[in-house]
Amino acid sequence: MLGAAGGMGGMMVAIQAKRSDGAPPPGLLALRPRFTLITLTGVSLLWLTGLWMWLVRYDGSFLSTAFILKLVAAAFILAVALLGFMAVRRGSPGTPPPAYLQRLGPLAGLASYIAVALAVYVFG
Repeated sequence: MLGAAGGMGGMMVAIQAKRSDGAPPPGLLALRPRFTLITLTGVSLLWLTGLWMWLVRYDGSFLSTAFILKLVAAAFILAVALLGFMAVRRGSPGTPPPAYLQRLGPLAGLASYIAVALAVYVFG
């Protein structure tokens, strides 16, 4: 839930920043690094606990192709979260995120639905 909350918060900050006349308020821009950290923390925790449960419960065995596809979707979400975190850390507070992140963000949201659907299918 941390990953989803961070992603939704970052999206709301981006929408409000676009709506503002001139430069967005500094308080609004100060939220962006916090939301990217929340997102990355949540996604990382999901990876750590998910891999741990897979190793403990299933002894790291091959479960199915659907499980591999779920891992691919989850890896894409982790990559987008990491790219967002690095972009915010490298950028100055008033600059918008790179254009590629604005395109990848909604795709990461779609990938999260796919990952959940595949997890339900695999672990039923």
